[in-house]
Amino acid sequence: MADLPRPFTAVLGEVDLLSWQGIGRVTLGLFALTVVRYLIIAVYNLYFHPLRHVPGPPLWIAFDGLRSIYKMRGILEFKYVEFHEKYGEVVRVNANEVAFIRPEAWKDIYGHGHAEFPKHFPGLQLDTKKIVFAHSKDHFRYRRAMLPAFSDKALRLQEPLIRVYIDLLIKRLREKAEIGESVNMVRWYNFTTFDLIADLAYGTPLQGLAEGKSNAWLDNIGNIIKLLPIMAFASVFPFFGIFMRFFAGPQIRNAEKKHFAFASQMTRDRIYHKKQPDRGDFMDFMLRSRGEPHEMTDDELASNADLIMLAGSETTATLLSGVTYWLLKTPHALKKVTDEVRQAFKSDEEITFDDTRARLPYMWACLQEALRIFPPLPLGMLRTVPDGPPVQIAGITIPAKTQVSVPQLAAFHSEYNYYRSRDYIPERWLPESTTDPNSPFFNDRREIHKPFSVGRRDCIGQNLAMHEMRSILAKVLWNFDLTLDESSNAWHHQKILALWVKPPLMVHIKQRAT
Repeated sequence: MADLPRPFTAVLGEVDLLSWQGIGRVTLGLFALTVVRYLIIAVYNLYFHPLRHVPGPPLWIAFDGLRSIYKMRGILEFKYVEFHEKYGEVVRVNANEVAFIRPEAWKDIYGHGHAEFPKHFPGLQLDTKKIVFAHSKDHFRYRRAMLPAFSDKALRLQEPLIRVYIDLLIKRLREKAEIGESVNMVRWYNFTTFDLIADLAYGTPLQGLAEGKSNAWLDNIGNIIKLLPIMAFASVFPFFGIFMRFFAGPQIRNAEKKHFAFASQMTRDRIYHKKQPDRGDFMDFMLRSRGEPHEMTDDELASNADLIMLAGSETTATLLSGVTYWLLKTPHALKKVTDEVRQAFKSDEEITFDDTRARLPYMWACLQEALRIFPPLPLGMLRTVPDGPPVQIAGITIPAKTQVSVPQLAAFHSEYNYYRSRDYIPERWLPESTTDPNSPFFNDRREIHKPFSVGRRDCIGQNLAMHEMRSILAKVLWNFDLTLDESSNAWHHQKILALWVKPPLMVHIKQRAT
């Protein structure tokens, strides 16, 4: 013991380190040093860190890891809402993370005119062949190859393909209405969007609408979403990560490998064995990059088609579920939008992309309000301030290496930005609310509303998504009278694990009276 450093001997005393008493004292000493270490870090984070001037919850600032615990519980985004109510528009939510709900933060973080802030995905192993995870050079190449698939020309070619599935949805709902069954609209919206996106991406529907049941693809995506916060938690607590990799690692890797093999096979079948050439779907347009500097390899096409499946289907189905729920909870809005649709069209065959965009201004307001109160991507997309001098974000000086974001749920639910921010009020999006100073919504800061993000990495499929949502909602409202089942009265109380964890949305549907 004489050779041990004094701090250790002070804690351990003169004991035999191989005895149980010695092992106990060593453990106690290590524990004491760990506590001291965390206390020193906490003091530094609170009083000496470069971000000490930014207000926020002291415990979260002092101790990294609380964020991941709340994320794993599915309530992190709701805590952000609370923090912004308490501390203001700019909140330090972690030792090295700042969240902004000021409109100008969108441009300062995600927009053009400055060096790109790299994306930050804590705890995740990233497939950089996917456009959302790609480095800047590859991202530019992928985006150039993929954008034509979402152009106005492409949308006109894709509309007949999409209408097939919307009409099949109406047929299935009509069958349910005839036998008087309540319907889980989350399920049917998911079947519709996954079927149509699979057809556009691979030329192969998943048969969800045809068979009325889930499939391995849907189930696997749901499981991956639920694992995301656990992986993030493991990145903060390494011992937990080792434990998880030992017991669950092989199972997770096998599931991912199986899923990607399935997606790759569907991609190869679409590229090399297509039965319907030049059908104007996503793959047709992306394959036109072959032979060009921005061409995509087979593996890159497979990864991005897989991404399109999730981004182009789950989020659209989420918004359709949200707008249906909030309309059924808001009778005056439901009546007004239903009357608008039925007066605009004599039959549902007349409902087209162009006409729903031009002739249904109140339904557009209903969708915008749903995107605000129930954003399909409710979290903040983390970015890291690049190396170099501090930058100005929404008027606040932020040093390099800081994680920054605009958390959508907190921004869209804040009274700083919207009058009666927790209420579903489509009228706030009508022209008179923006031009009449007497409107209670005149001072709403609508420029904070960027549900598809902004800048070089905004959502390339947003126009398609809006066309889908307008057409599907219009056809449902034109054909059916809807009422909410009592079991779904509090449907909006949900957890968020990367995306909303949606329970069944039970709705009574009746064929409209002619």
